[in-house]
Amino acid sequence: MGVYSDIFQLGDGFIQTEGEPGGLHKANPIILGSFGGHYDSDGKLVGDRRRRRILFEDTFEETLAEFRDANWAITNGLTYWGRANTADAQSKMCAMIFDLDGQDDGTLTAFLYNCRSDYPVYPEPNYIILSGHNVHLYYVLEEPADLYPNTKSLLKDMKYHLTDRMWNKHTSREWEHPQHQGINQGFRVIGGKTKDGGTVRAFAVNTHPFSLEELNDFLPPEQQVDLSKKWRETRYTLEQAKERFPEWYEKVIVGGGRADGSWDAKEDLYNWWLRKIRAGATFSHRYFCLMALAIYAVKCGITDRERVKADMDSLVPFLDSVDTEHPFGNDHEVENALECLDLRYKKFPIKDLERISGIAIPKNKRNYRKQPQHMEYLNGLRKMRRDVLGENEYENSGRPKGSGEKCELIRSYAREHPGASHSEIAKALGISRTTVIKWLRDWKRDTDGLPDGAWYEDGHIHVDMTEPEIKAGE
Repeated sequence: MGVYSDIFQLGDGFIQTEGEPGGLHKANPIILGSFGGHYDSDGKLVGDRRRRRILFEDTFEETLAEFRDANWAITNGLTYWGRANTADAQSKMCAMIFDLDGQDDGTLTAFLYNCRSDYPVYPEPNYIILSGHNVHLYYVLEEPADLYPNTKSLLKDMKYHLTDRMWNKHTSREWEHPQHQGINQGFRVIGGKTKDGGTVRAFAVNTHPFSLEELNDFLPPEQQVDLSKKWRETRYTLEQAKERFPEWYEKVIVGGGRADGSWDAKEDLYNWWLRKIRAGATFSHRYFCLMALAIYAVKCGITDRERVKADMDSLVPFLDSVDTEHPFGNDHEVENALECLDLRYKKFPIKDLERISGIAIPKNKRNYRKQPQHMEYLNGLRKMRRDVLGENEYENSGRPKGSGEKCELIRSYAREHPGASHSEIAKALGISRTTVIKWLRDWKRDTDGLPDGAWYEDGHIHVDMTEPEIKAGE
């Protein structure tokens, strides 16, 4: 309880008490948890109920005790207006919290050494929270930060850069896959249950709270954020906004349009990300891949929660297989990822999706042209290639000439030379190594194109000739 008292200044009237009248500009932390239900034969939690509660100052300890008995419960270091822990309801950041996975005695000792040496690499946290094989690092702010739009962006960038410094080969066994998390990320509550059924424990290590300037100073000059650019709130009545911003008023208030001028992408983008998850999800980023799927759904105008949930559920067995010793599970990851199925995430930056998911996202190259200009340029180029050069890009369904032939050529060679590497195949066939990788990725050479019971081995086809077992009653 002492950690949360320190973060939210309990007893000082910083957050609202239950029943306290409004108008005092106070906000509160939110807690979310899962109760009841049972685990099926696949280890999936079913039949549980989700609860979301406001943590009031005078009932904080009582509510926290209730959620410590939940299947899982999470909160963070922010306060919110109202009952939803959404991005637009954020009020203040009271603590910046980091996740550091892949821990043992050696990595944790190295982490503490690097922040306690004469030349610290990153700040020493106020609290270290042990949650299974991971630790959470709590940095309490001496003055809670107002979360205006640009301030959120600055704090997110600061957190990303500090994450890169904390995750290294000495401090984490999974240092090659750092988790870049936004400021809204939730963490299992202290005293609650870990993923493997243990108890989340807290240890105080530093009594000195931090200013944003102090945290920023741990970054090299080229990575430091410009804290002078923090926005301040400006308020207008609707009549004042109508007078000062007539185009916005006409578009948004009268016409019911979007203030950000955003548009829906094709569903192909959503389906493309589903394939990217299956091809490139890694152990430390499995949850964030699902979160990104919800965000891509929003970007494509897909708001059917059941459809997106079904797609996420279909990915869980694959995500389990990424690391069989640490199954992904499904007790709360899918439900939490679905929190991002919200229009407020429509303009979530692609570069941030790339960082949190750990999956490379190729950029569309427009050579600094706006989209309408770029499309006009491309259409003109296509017309010239068709009318002047006689080329037709839509032959063979738009695929390069001979691409299907290369697929069969590569796979035939791989069948006949099962020990050949990608480079050896490319050299033998006179094609690029990337083309070889493309056609052999996720391809099973031992059964491809053959009926059940047949396989390739040493360049020959083998068939299982044993009689199938007939069971009683068949």
